[in-house]
Amino acid sequence: MAENPAITFRPASLSYLPLMARWLMTSHVRAFYQLDPITPREVAEEYGPLFTGETPDICHISYYGEQPFGYLQCYRNVDYEDWAELPGLDHGISLDLFIGEPAYLGRGFGQRMLKQYLSQIAFPHFNEERFAYISHNAQNVTAIRASEAAGFRPIDEFVEDGDRVILYRFERNMSQ
Repeated sequence: MAENPAITFRPASLSYLPLMARWLMTSHVRAFYQLDPITPREVAEEYGPLFTGETPDICHISYYGEQPFGYLQCYRNVDYEDWAELPGLDHGISLDLFIGEPAYLGRGFGQRMLKQYLSQIAFPHFNEERFAYISHNAQNVTAIRASEAAGFRPIDEFVEDGDRVILYRFERNMSQ
């Protein structure tokens, strides 16, 4: 019996912009990640600089075998003044992510993708950082469950654009 393919990560590049445009317009991504409609041109304007290294972010596409299914973005909090001004976020890294392919929802891919990304990509890249943060709309129960299953714990709540948002933190085991 063949083993399940591993989740792997490839650096996001401009060639992924059409895929990102498609994913950003799916109903499940629009519900909590991309609230407003976005055109392919706007996707290129927003994500192009991220994908070409013009920002301090690292961005990846997650794969299961040869199938791309999700997007992840990671950055040091101090590189974004507005984010670093939140209490306690003057250190560490933060992540933004979503599963783009609907067939991968509700099957445990979110927590596996997040956990593996932290250990394989995010913390090795930002190796001096000890904490990772992620925030979720309080109504996004699926994302909350995935983050908690990956080891994130709630530490704060705030209101952003009229929505209750929960801030989660993951503490890296520095001995690894």
